[in-house]
Amino acid sequence: MTSPQHSLGIDIGGTFTDLSLWRADEERFVTLKVPTNRAKPALGVVAGLERLAGEHGIEPAEIGYFVHGTTIALNTLIERDGASLGLIVTRGFRDLLVIQRLRMPTPYNWRTGRPTPLLPRRHVFEVTGRLGPEGSEETALSEADIDAAVAAAREAGLDGLVVCLMHAYGNPAHEQRVRERVRELAPDLFVCCSHEIWPRMREYERALISIMNAYVMPKIDGYLGDLETRLAGMGMAARPFITQSTGGIVSAASARRNPVETLLSGPAAGVMGAVHAAGLAGIGDFITLDIGGTSADVAFVNGGAPRISQSEHVADFPLLMPVVGVSSIGAGGGSVISVDEMGVMRIGPVSVGADPGPACYGRGGSAAAVTDAFLVGGFLNPDTFAGGHLRLSVEAARAALAPLCARLGRGEAETVEAVMQVAASSIYAELSNLAAKQGVSVADYAMLPFGGAGPLLAVPVADELGITRILVPAAPGTLCSLGALLSDVSKPFVRSIVQPLASSAGLLADAFRDLGRQAEAWLGSEAPELAAQRLEVAADMRYLGQSYEIDVPLEPRWLEEGDLAAIGDAFHKRHRAMFAHADEAAPVEIVDLRVTIIGTTEKPAARELPSGQATELRPSGSRDVVVRGAFQPVPIYQRRDIPVGAGFSGPAIVEQDDTTTYVAPGWSASCHASGTLILERL
Repeated sequence: MTSPQHSLGIDIGGTFTDLSLWRADEERFVTLKVPTNRAKPALGVVAGLERLAGEHGIEPAEIGYFVHGTTIALNTLIERDGASLGLIVTRGFRDLLVIQRLRMPTPYNWRTGRPTPLLPRRHVFEVTGRLGPEGSEETALSEADIDAAVAAAREAGLDGLVVCLMHAYGNPAHEQRVRERVRELAPDLFVCCSHEIWPRMREYERALISIMNAYVMPKIDGYLGDLETRLAGMGMAARPFITQSTGGIVSAASARRNPVETLLSGPAAGVMGAVHAAGLAGIGDFITLDIGGTSADVAFVNGGAPRISQSEHVADFPLLMPVVGVSSIGAGGGSVISVDEMGVMRIGPVSVGADPGPACYGRGGSAAAVTDAFLVGGFLNPDTFAGGHLRLSVEAARAALAPLCARLGRGEAETVEAVMQVAASSIYAELSNLAAKQGVSVADYAMLPFGGAGPLLAVPVADELGITRILVPAAPGTLCSLGALLSDVSKPFVRSIVQPLASSAGLLADAFRDLGRQAEAWLGSEAPELAAQRLEVAADMRYLGQSYEIDVPLEPRWLEEGDLAAIGDAFHKRHRAMFAHADEAAPVEIVDLRVTIIGTTEKPAARELPSGQATELRPSGSRDVVVRGAFQPVPIYQRRDIPVGAGFSGPAIVEQDDTTTYVAPGWSASCHASGTLILERL
């Protein structure tokens, strides 16, 4: 995707909107942060563009490529303020959303219940008509039932209808007829059919994905419409692209049709930015630690490739779609610090957001947040936070922290130390669980922190986990926007197979060719200017008789040549890696085939920094910082002044416009030629 001028990546977070712009004329990146407008997210983008024009002389008309990530869809689900919907199901399946999978979310807590559905039972409408597993019609579709469902939906004042009928993944005819009839009777209702969103077996998960898609659709559509109008008014001709949960990007038009694919848009873009940064430093196995204003997100990267998962949960609901495996913890900079009735400190999950924000923002907030503790502890410079565009109030932060100190019976330094320990422990617990599920040792990985607070907490978290190397990228505070800018156009296509592997050679070859044609046609309409493209293939497989399957990467030639032995071997190896055992003699079943097309976008050229001398490194000053529960003078280094090869030992603080890095005692820091700051345990 060749840009004649500048390229811009944006990430709209819960607290800040980050911008990474590649200046084509100077061949360098420009980064900045502006507060997010939660009510009108497009205004944050506009504010960022105005600052680019005012501070850097870059007008919107000079931007030839624009891509951004957003948490709008995710926040809509979490806050449950989406569309009012009805669901049309096959007769007998009205309680689909209530029954779910009959599993407790937390098996060891009998008081937990299943998540409340996104729409009530009274808005679930049954229609007569049934397709078999092979797609053949067993019972004809009842037009009268469709008419009754539409009448009930209109009477209830619903915004739209979701259609999820039995075995529609094998034959969409019944769902297509329902949609046609709804449009004939009620053109004001929007319709979302499950076979168009993610055509896989398992009615509950397929219905849920389709409901999520429709639930967030008005918010995404309204936001993108508002954004496009404002960008056009500012003279920007570049059509916007949106990052997806898979780490790829799609056009705004595609995102409007399938907004469920953008649920993890921002976090996935951050992981892609981390992959790029770690690759420049020659590191392939690492754990990301993205701590922004609202949450801490963690992900595993192996061999330079992020883990793709189909078993993630979003807002308490299973998401049976391929996404970058990112897990969120309520421990962001804006997370509220509290002390319960037993005197135990807790962080999150409630966040103060961007407005009013932490008490130190001086916008009327009074609750103590993690950022307040960082400021009181001396880790943050109140004059340079967010590039100096948001001056922090130390007095307000101390006033907010005082009740917590009194409740705990501790001084300021001890309370700040406790906040860091609790935050680090929360992240440690989540990462330990994720590592156990994947059968890996966390100590074998490096850590790559980013976001506004990631580099501040990286060392405490690494100490808990036994990690000995930390990579702090050149612009960690805006890495999500950089990841969006560097992502490729991509989209997965899926086909349900549900056949024993031994007898599926022809079926797999046909499905691969058909999905490949669909993928290439989609890319041709989505981004026709892209010449370089490739296909990645994976299958959901299991031993015959198992209830659930695992994701297995495959080589396209195995499908083309009918090499079932290679496919089976790949499954056994994957099963052994995940569960420490495999049975090569047992029959294998292939459930789904997935083909992902990737159109490669043009990337800015990586440039190494010039080498310097260690003797050139001098602290810019010092200030009192909490170290091991007490204040002590700590040297302050400016990130821009650290030459390649220069090193120093902790305790130390490294400041830059978008974040602050804490180098604790027992750790050293040095600058890599890529600009990455490498921290190592001594």
